[in-house]
Amino acid sequence: MTGARKDRNIKVGAGKKKSTSSSTSWSRPAEGRRDVAPAPKSQPRQNSAPRRDNNRRNDNNRRVNQNRQGNRSSRPQQKSPLMEEDWARVIDHDQTRNEVIAVSESKMLLCRLKPKAGIAPLLTTARVYIGTDSNLREHIDQVLGMTNIGRVANHVKADLPLVIQIFIEENEKHFITAFFNVAGNMSLKQHAFELLSGVGNKKAMQMVEARGSSGFESLSALNEACNIDAGELLAKRFLAELDDRNMQPRLLDLLLPVKA
Repeated sequence: MTGARKDRNIKVGAGKKKSTSSSTSWSRPAEGRRDVAPAPKSQPRQNSAPRRDNNRRNDNNRRVNQNRQGNRSSRPQQKSPLMEEDWARVIDHDQTRNEVIAVSESKMLLCRLKPKAGIAPLLTTARVYIGTDSNLREHIDQVLGMTNIGRVANHVKADLPLVIQIFIEENEKHFITAFFNVAGNMSLKQHAFELLSGVGNKKAMQMVEARGSSGFESLSALNEACNIDAGELLAKRFLAELDDRNMQPRLLDLLLPVKA
């Protein structure tokens, strides 16, 4: 077989035919972001918690107020110390304000009094009844309450020592017996007489020596023997204790009330 025939008989494998149709698939062109329907707005829930909290607070406040009122009503009412007083000494009668400032005799309490209408002005040191028996109240219509030295006028402060001194001198027997004739040593270095204004240890020893074993018979005898004004000194001590409630020892508590 000639070479030409061999060439003719040679089978040539058919190759893959190229497809005329393109296998490339084109994607859809971008059309932009789709419009998304907005989510429906939810109605805001009404919060009832604040109202509930307010209601609870109101209920709690009502309960607290009721408890307080109940406690107040159940508490025993404290009696005023003036309810135990029967007599007082006038310090000042203010006719403009229709008010009397006085000091009680039993505990030396400063008090405000309402005088009866139409009475004559009450003089300083006058003795008036302030007890609970209204039939005995000749000058005083009502006890208004207590007061203190810091709240009274200056002229009342100035007259108060004299009022107390006169009260002491009118009851000299009680104060001689309860204090001046029995006062002793409070400690190794201090005598009870040193509680009086202006009395030191040396003066206190002179008073003890003058007292002797028989004691003093009166304030005048004491004043003459010791060259002092005992009523004035004791009144100053009382006044100092009225001004300072923390002063110790308190002769007001030890020597009052006056024993008949």
